[in-house]
Amino acid sequence: MTQLMINNVNFHVDMFEEKMITDVNTGEELKRLNFSFSVVGKAAYDKYDAFFEDPYFEVTNMETKETLTLKNISHSTFYQSPEITDHTNIVFRVKLQQEPVKAKEQVKNEQPTESTVNEMLLSRIKFKALVELLEEKGLLTENELYTKIEEVAERDFDILRDELSHSKKEVKA
Repeated sequence: MTQLMINNVNFHVDMFEEKMITDVNTGEELKRLNFSFSVVGKAAYDKYDAFFEDPYFEVTNMETKETLTLKNISHSTFYQSPEITDHTNIVFRVKLQQEPVKAKEQVKNEQPTESTVNEMLLSRIKFKALVELLEEKGLLTENELYTKIEEVAERDFDILRDELSHSKKEVKA
């Protein structure tokens, strides 16, 4: 079991994977962490779901003592808040990654606009509604969803990020 300190909160992680990826735009080697941890009950779910909404985290691997500032790529569970009881065991899956030096400088100077925040919220609402509908109809299991999210993220993350980055530049021009 690995221990991580994230924004001064200690996490005992169940699954931990650290890998190096190459940024398509800058060629920089970047560290990506994938990990999972478990909590029990609605209060804990709400607490950690809100915790992982932040865009950046200071992460220390307590075994290696390495500290990095990492960007939040994703966090997920297979539960929606209304279906969680005080006894529900919830597994969070989290993906954090270093950013290229150039990208960090640009992001720190930009604040998300209200329309960007609203668009992100609407996307999240649509996703949750679709997952609930598919689960209710028995067309999707938790394992199938997690596997597909990981597959699509690995396959399309850089492409989708680049598409969003290019559309943002076109709007500003």
